[in-house]
Amino acid sequence: MKKCPDCGMVIANQAIRCPKCKYTFTSADEGDAGAEAVVTPQAAAVSAAATGKSDKVAGIMPMIEVNKDNVDTYYEQLKAAVVKRKTEFDHFIDFLENRTSWLTAPADIKGELACEKGLLIRSVAVTKQLLRIKDTIMPQLDEESAIIIGLFHEVGKVGIEGKPLFIQEESSSLSSASSALGLSFSSRLSTSSASSTSYSINNKLVYMSVGVRSLFLVSQYMLLSDDEAQAISYAAECDGIDGCLSPYTLILSTALKMQETIYEKPDMINGYSFTTYTPKD
Repeated sequence: MKKCPDCGMVIANQAIRCPKCKYTFTSADEGDAGAEAVVTPQAAAVSAAATGKSDKVAGIMPMIEVNKDNVDTYYEQLKAAVVKRKTEFDHFIDFLENRTSWLTAPADIKGELACEKGLLIRSVAVTKQLLRIKDTIMPQLDEESAIIIGLFHEVGKVGIEGKPLFIQEESSSLSSASSALGLSFSSRLSTSSASSTSYSINNKLVYMSVGVRSLFLVSQYMLLSDDEAQAISYAAECDGIDGCLSPYTLILSTALKMQETIYEKPDMINGYSFTTYTPKD
């Protein structure tokens, strides 16, 4: 038996994660519980695949721009980084990709990502933001949990099988507002079709908040921890839980706000000199 250095719980020697406080054991814990924690090779590989980091990039990882042209590549990287729960994760991904609008749905009915693939762009970008924050200030949090809650925190926006949340409506003419949006945002997300397409909410769906519907969908395929369930349910509405946020909910909510209020707005990026990193092939 061994003792968790964070909460003191006694657990089996072969356990890699404390069931109480979610502390992840490393090789440093085997001989000396007070030794400095090190990142295992497996965890390092997961982090590198998910964030696109390498030994050549030092310091805090800059934000990687996610757009319509590169989102598929980054999405595949994130999927490949899930190894401990690969079977259940892959089953859910198969459901999403083949039986819902996951790969094509917009993120919203208005705004910069009210376009084809908008939801996937938002989900991948938020996950990148989340991993960036986690690796900087909370590296002890589980990498795969971060990927799962990042990718699936808004998955409820696909609706359910056979009933998408967003209904596409083709416009016969372009409004001046739409034209302005298409021109200002096409350079970053390459969504020229967004200005000629609009979306409405499908009123045939039973109403649920996005967080609740997301949890409803994910939990049918994956066994979630309470931290993951709270993060998915309340990331966009964390004020509703009176400040009782788990660390996962806190960093996911922060990542979501950063993405929506800064990195999806070219004027904000340019006005405050926020920078993004484009990895070279």
